[in-house]
Amino acid sequence: MPKGSRKHLKRLAAPGHWQIRRKEHPFTIRTSPGSHSLTESIPLAVVVRDMLNLTTTFKETRRVIARGAVKVDGIVRKNYKHPVGLMDVVEIPEIKVRYRMVPSSQHLLSIHSIPKGEVGVKLCKIVGKTTVVKGNVQLHLHDGRNVLVTVKDPKTKPEQEYNSGDTLLITIPKQGIQTRIPLKEGVTAIITGGVHTGFVGVLEKIDTEIKLGTIKGADGTTFQTALRYVFAIGEDKSLISLPEGS
Repeated sequence: MPKGSRKHLKRLAAPGHWQIRRKEHPFTIRTSPGSHSLTESIPLAVVVRDMLNLTTTFKETRRVIARGAVKVDGIVRKNYKHPVGLMDVVEIPEIKVRYRMVPSSQHLLSIHSIPKGEVGVKLCKIVGKTTVVKGNVQLHLHDGRNVLVTVKDPKTKPEQEYNSGDTLLITIPKQGIQTRIPLKEGVTAIITGGVHTGFVGVLEKIDTEIKLGTIKGADGTTFQTALRYVFAIGEDKSLISLPEGS
């Protein structure tokens, strides 16, 4: 049997949130291994061609990406299979368009136009942390990034406490930490998975025993979801723009 990952992907087997025509051709693009998994990302070529409708053919799409016209999180990406996932910023400077991948009620991921002032920042969820040399703390973020937090005195606790589940507002591509949004009751959060994906509200209650969060929307609607799907986006209000109706 062949070894290694498959290089091809049938359209019918592609993740449901990919906005592609399922029966037009038998195969589609498979994402490269990278910052996001296959089930939680979309290939860059699909974003440019099928979601933004900036190109019409695969050949044209590859040519546009290969000449460095597209940036993801502030870095030029020439690999048309590059995985684009939650909270990633896609920018095409030549035509002055900027988008962010956000959770949507219709799709797991949708593309949202953002103002120029938001291009240089990104929200990232802490999914783990490790103590490294000299007592410094390495934070593992949801998009595969690792951010190092230096500690002045290894014998004491860090000046700023970081916990799994918290959200960081970082600069891109330099990864400088701007602020921390703790995962606690009272913060504004968005649901990133499950039936209620894209729902935004106040995190009213956290049940640590069964790992559930209760989120209440502006209209009074309340939903419960797994804590792994709760993404804090601001303490009082969202730090990023979101689609209308979120």
